[in-house]
Amino acid sequence: MSRDVYIRAVVKLGAEDPDFREVITPMEARRMGRLFKRAVWCSSKALQEAHLEMPDAIITATDYGCMENSEAFLLGVLNPEEGAMSPTRFMQSTHNTIGSLIAIRMHCHGYNATYSHTGCSFRSALEDAMMQLQLGDIDSALVGWYDERTPAMDAMRLPGTEHAVAVVLSVNPK
Repeated sequence: MSRDVYIRAVVKLGAEDPDFREVITPMEARRMGRLFKRAVWCSSKALQEAHLEMPDAIITATDYGCMENSEAFLLGVLNPEEGAMSPTRFMQSTHNTIGSLIAIRMHCHGYNATYSHTGCSFRSALEDAMMQLQLGDIDSALVGWYDERTPAMDAMRLPGTEHAVAVVLSVNPK
């Protein structure tokens, strides 16, 4: 069984950040790094544009994950004399945190996967969504691609760019 798949919305952020208060309360924002704010904003706007309240799946792509939080956590491990480490940095350092945050905020209990293959993570996420949509396992998917750049990444000359993109795919054209 193969079904047609439609792109219902695409939202992409450039270098400038939008007004996150449109979708994130100040209380929520103070516990979120920039990458999380951009991901939540993009996904919310894409779902609004697609006129879809709840996708059947949230599929996230990231080449490097939450590098700012990973770096902060590792620096805390290396410099224990600076005091007790916050568990938040550790919890928010994993690659799947972005997709999980979006799902928790939306109360979405459907399929949730994260692809982290430097250079092809977004393609992998899109292929997963397409296969599931075409096979009839789901009717809609929110696919996001989120990465950030840090000074340490630049110093290590890691390839890649900062991006925040959300795409809503569906078997329903409208």
